[in-house]
Amino acid sequence: MEIKEAIEQCEKSGLEGIELIEYAQRLVNSNMKYSYTNSFDFPLRAFQKGRGYCWQQASALNYILRKLGFESKLVYSTKNIIPEGEYNGVIVKEHISGHVWCKVHYGGMEKDVCPRNVNNRFGKVHFKTVSKVRSWNIFICFFSYWGSAAVNSKRFKELKKIKKFMINAKE
Repeated sequence: MEIKEAIEQCEKSGLEGIELIEYAQRLVNSNMKYSYTNSFDFPLRAFQKGRGYCWQQASALNYILRKLGFESKLVYSTKNIIPEGEYNGVIVKEHISGHVWCKVHYGGMEKDVCPRNVNNRFGKVHFKTVSKVRSWNIFICFFSYWGSAAVNSKRFKELKKIKKFMINAKE
């Protein structure tokens, strides 16, 4: 799906306010499978491919929300508790990780909005921050672009080893 099509789909939904924010959030979640394998794609390309990690997912959502007229910005925290989840058939234990998501201002409120988990809502996210939340900026963008690629590559290799071990254990 092209980002332009996602924006049109949101506009045609007939929804407004928080319902539209959450619709866009779920649309990004359903269109972008979490991935460690395309770290160098810019967000709109990752959206088109249908996969990406947190910066790519949050950036795509931020772009959509801003085009829909919402006041949205990217934020990050270098330490967040990410709950246990599943990636490509492998259980990933709860861990500490950097994370990127959106802060959206609506109705006099500024709330967290993250497309990573299908159960997230306006003001309800699946992770817990344990370090300061900061506004996204050009410095962190550069660092994250290169640093996340290295971290994602390492995590992907580790998960491939675990999956291979699981397959061999079944045989």
